[in-house]
Amino acid sequence: MTRGKIKLEYIANDAERRASFKKRKKGIMNKMNELCTLCDIRGCIIINSAYEPQPTVWPSPLDAQQIISRFRELPEMDQTQRLFNQESYTIQRVQKSHKLAEKFQRINRLMDMEILMHQCMAGLLSLQNSPLNDITEMGRLAEQNMLDIVARMEELEKNRATTLQMGGTSSSPPRDDAAGPSFRN
Repeated sequence: MTRGKIKLEYIANDAERRASFKKRKKGIMNKMNELCTLCDIRGCIIINSAYEPQPTVWPSPLDAQQIISRFRELPEMDQTQRLFNQESYTIQRVQKSHKLAEKFQRINRLMDMEILMHQCMAGLLSLQNSPLNDITEMGRLAEQNMLDIVARMEELEKNRATTLQMGGTSSSPPRDDAAGPSFRN
């Protein structure tokens, strides 16, 4: 039987909330125990709730105190090295989103220019009514396409020359009918 998806919201019923707390507290303690055992780390959990007079401490209050003391002895830079606050996280995500949006805008602009160029070449559109910046950008795109074509032609010519030097006569694969009749079953 699979568990149904639960809503993450405050449980209004006190008895249900208390039962959920007990189950989840036990589960998180087990997970911490597994993490410490499997990964050979030292960790602790301190849970303070209104349902219990004293905080629950795992593995023991003395061990937790040692772990916390060891953490506090670290330089402040090491303590906060991987911490994020909401503001810095949000700023980082916004900056990343802006960069991604700019990238897609550039890609869309290039695609628009290519479509415009193809329409002009096909005689479907005239450059006389196009804005100067579109014409300039199409010129740059045409130059870049020409450079890409020249580079590809040079690469193909170099590969062909290498093939000829190695004793081959052409860069195309041999045809099946060139070997004569075959006797296949």
